Amino acid sequence: MGFINATFDLGKLESEKAKTRGGGADVIDDYLQLPMPIIEDEAKRGKVIRVWMKVESDESANDPETKELNVSGISRMDLVDYWAGSEEDDEKKRRYLYRDPVGSNTSWGFSPIYKLGPAKTDVQKEMLGENDQWATDDKSRFNKLEKRVLSDYEKAGCFGRGSKERIMKDLEKQIGRLSELWADKKRSYLLLFGIDQGGSFLYPGEVPAFRYYFSSKLEKSLSGGGATGFCALCGSSGTMLNLDKIFKFATFDKVSFLPGAADGQGAKGKVFPVCRGCLPALSRGREVLDSSFLDGKTIPDLKIYVVPELLLGQEGLKMVSKNTRDFIKTGIGIEEPIFRRLSRLDNSIIFHFLFWEKNKAQERLNLMVEDIPPSRLKKLENLWVECYRAHLWNDYGNSDFDENNVTLDQAIRYIYGVLSSLAGKSKGERVVMKGFTLNILGRLLGGNRVEVREVKRLMVSRFSGLFADPKWILSGGWELKKMVAVLDFLTRNNARGQ
Repeated sequence: MGFINATFDLGKLESEKAKTRGGGADVIDDYLQLPMPIIEDEAKRGKVIRVWMKVESDESANDPETKELNVSGISRMDLVDYWAGSEEDDEKKRRYLYRDPVGSNTSWGFSPIYKLGPAKTDVQKEMLGENDQWATDDKSRFNKLEKRVLSDYEKAGCFGRGSKERIMKDLEKQIGRLSELWADKKRSYLLLFGIDQGGSFLYPGEVPAFRYYFSSKLEKSLSGGGATGFCALCGSSGTMLNLDKIFKFATFDKVSFLPGAADGQGAKGKVFPVCRGCLPALSRGREVLDSSFLDGKTIPDLKIYVVPELLLGQEGLKMVSKNTRDFIKTGIGIEEPIFRRLSRLDNSIIFHFLFWEKNKAQERLNLMVEDIPPSRLKKLENLWVECYRAHLWNDYGNSDFDENNVTLDQAIRYIYGVLSSLAGKSKGERVVMKGFTLNILGRLLGGNRVEVREVKRLMVSRFSGLFADPKWILSGGWELKKMVAVLDFLTRNNARGQ
């Protein structure tokens, strides 16, 4: 599967870069993830509320032999920027020591971090619950914090007996301070627990006891359930791990991900087997996708992985154009429209696209299209320029047509928007329409014909309802022109393939 191999190659490349920078020495570094995205917009950039925990012995906090921390309470809390500092990104990630929990309802995680999200109007009620009875109010944040984050640290022996109770009591006392720090509704916050060592804050990744806890939980999450076989990446034999350790949409009942598995029977033996030697690079590759090759803006409510693969392999990186090298190294995080940038790369690279959505702790795979060359994207964009010029551009009163403002990204948004507007109001109808629309996008990206007659039939069947809707009528002329442009685009795509 090209997508998995490309992810594996990205992970190996990143691991090699980390070693060159002096990082990546610890195996758990390959399994670390970002606790929240890095946002360039300063007004929306994440913040971290640091909880300074006091321990009975300062020396124990960074003693490699210490596996249990006796927490006596909280000395203070403060606020810092999420990604501040001059350290390399690897080092910043290491200090948070974060990995997503294995499930949404688990009673343990990997990290002493609680995700607060944007600020709430009434922080005290949010944290302490109704009548400040957080211990019995399972909807309160303090209740969730205790049960899903702190409890297991004491149960597993990372915290000494009574530590959790002392932490929660001091948090209650400092609820006013927490309200001051958790104040901005436009940005997300983390509540992070570290150690106060003589006035210096030690992040979780700097505390050996936390690293030992992380390693123990990681080993637990990776052990068990594997079958004997051959690794699909390196060919070695032995006990294999399943791909759902890395991608939570890689479950045994997903026919779209496991062709040939018409039902769950025997699917476990068909899943992409990975050995313990290859899993770290695959895990790091997944984190590279999340941080550098993830688009969440082109289509509302959907995430798109853009996974690059060099046809000559990563060893051919030096041979390709500078533009392609820069893309492999930096990803898609620039202001230029993503699909336009991809279309301008040379054909020594191909792309694999995954359209998916987050569903609590799970990931739902909607569409996967592999082996897409940049030239195909360029042809599609040229077709859209022709359609836009023919049907839409004059409505803006432009005297000159500037095709630089007309992109394939725009075409994808228009197709998705036009067809989504034809869905009914029920959730079921919207789900069906989403599948129908993604199938069309998949056929376009895959270089295949689209059944335009079905799209026309769908539009016509909705006209009577749309024409009777006063709100739709207000912009109906423009919406009809967009429909015509989309139909023309799909028709030209079919003609191009003849």
